[in-house]
Amino acid sequence: MKISADWLNNPSTRSVMKRLVSRGYQAYFVGGCVRNALLNIESKDIDIATSAHPKKVLEIMENAELKALPTGIEHGTVTVVADKRNYEITTLREDIETDGRRAKVKFTKSILEDAKRRDFSINAIYSEQDGTILDPLNGIDDILGKRIKFIGDPYARIKEDYLRILRFFRFLALFGKEDENHEIEITALNNLRNGLDTVSAERKSDEIFKLFAAPNLKYSIFLMEKANISSKIFDASDYDSLTNLKKLEDRLEVAPCAIRRLAAYTSDNLKLNLRFSNKLAKTHKVLREEATSQKDAAELSYRYNEKLALDIILVRSSLHGTEPSGDIFSRIKVGSVAKFPIKSDDLAEYFSGPKLGEMLAYLEQKWIDSDFTLSKERLLFTIRQSK
Repeated sequence: MKISADWLNNPSTRSVMKRLVSRGYQAYFVGGCVRNALLNIESKDIDIATSAHPKKVLEIMENAELKALPTGIEHGTVTVVADKRNYEITTLREDIETDGRRAKVKFTKSILEDAKRRDFSINAIYSEQDGTILDPLNGIDDILGKRIKFIGDPYARIKEDYLRILRFFRFLALFGKEDENHEIEITALNNLRNGLDTVSAERKSDEIFKLFAAPNLKYSIFLMEKANISSKIFDASDYDSLTNLKKLEDRLEVAPCAIRRLAAYTSDNLKLNLRFSNKLAKTHKVLREEATSQKDAAELSYRYNEKLALDIILVRSSLHGTEPSGDIFSRIKVGSVAKFPIKSDDLAEYFSGPKLGEMLAYLEQKWIDSDFTLSKERLLFTIRQSK
């Protein structure tokens, strides 16, 4: 069996692999890029497993004038950047000791031993240079069966890196199915949930964001709550609102959006609790606050943008368990093209200082309330009448 993908035949990919293989080292594609190729999903970054020791990898790539970074050299990982793509090259290894965050590793030449230390069977599939598949742990069967299985003992795999608790739910949302029995995994995840306290907020937020962007997250969140994982991440959560939002997204054929879904699910301060970026945390705050406002879709689109207006309307409907009123897409378009006809200079002969700003805001709201129809002349006439 062979995989086929654009990245496989990319000249940069061939060049990186050639540098290793031509010097007598084993080199295999592994992990997400192979899994995604089997599912016809595009991959951005490429993982490579090799028998070459990390310092040798650095030497080989630097001699080839390729940009090589010792991003995790103590654990065997070197990142090579070629043609704007990252190639994460890791020496075949066994994890012989771990505390849930850091591992003591032993390098090996066996892909079976390397596969055993990985998280899930679907991520332990290897490929040779020509795309020929090597599947030491039957990961292909699990991909086809939409099964998310820890490799070996779930307790052991989770203890090696507690972030795998969240990764389980993300991969379930991406590649799993709802009717699979996950009782063994859920029990392990629940029993080891306190291990998440040892994981940095940044790593958790990255995984949560990816989870909430996944197409089929509803079942994953249901199981997260069942395993008492959600309460380890969020102070407040609302599964019913998230369910309402997912139904709206499906009915209106709206693409998934992580921050929209997070706004429906939690009122938490994402900057404080999960170290989300200022931009994402601010967007989440706007979504939550405007969801309680009375602004219609057109005004929201005018004040923000089309995307944010739609997200606010969907979050508002989800929180209240109602349907959006009217043709929201047409109303959003109305607001997006509206141009307020009054400028500060138009009021300079009547007002100055803070009063000018107040009157500008007053006229703008009056214009919005007229459904953007009041002309400049009519608005200025209002001012003259008041004088």
